[in-house]
Amino acid sequence: MVWNGDYYYVVGVFDYKQEIGSFRVDRIAQCPVILDDPALAPPADFDINEYLNTAFRMYNSDQCNVELICDNSVMDSIIDRFGADVTTYANDMTSFRAIVHVATSHIFYSWVFSFGGLVRIKGPVEVKNAYAEMVKVAAKEIVNEFQEQ
Repeated sequence: MVWNGDYYYVVGVFDYKQEIGSFRVDRIAQCPVILDDPALAPPADFDINEYLNTAFRMYNSDQCNVELICDNSVMDSIIDRFGADVTTYANDMTSFRAIVHVATSHIFYSWVFSFGGLVRIKGPVEVKNAYAEMVKVAAKEIVNEFQEQ
């Protein structure tokens, strides 16, 4: 059981998928029968800290390395999110690059967006394009609502 983003989660192995997954405790409606069964051992290479740093708000999806361009002012936020051993490089006098391993999902994209342009996705191109598409769809909805008023 882990505490993440003001909620407790049970982290375990999906027997039928042989994958790590998580469930928010306050959303478990009844005691699952599985709790009476012996627990499956996690994979030998499973690291709970890496899992927590990768999954945004415990929303796990496809994972990959993402390169971010970050304003120097957000260094503490990057370290808080990804840990002190996050890979960073100087970009220019006002920004740095961070290479992070993340679950790419709408939750990750909303985290990037929350910095108001101080954090940008440089690559891979498919992650950058997915983020851009999400922003375009959201902006289009707002513009449509504004025009209807």
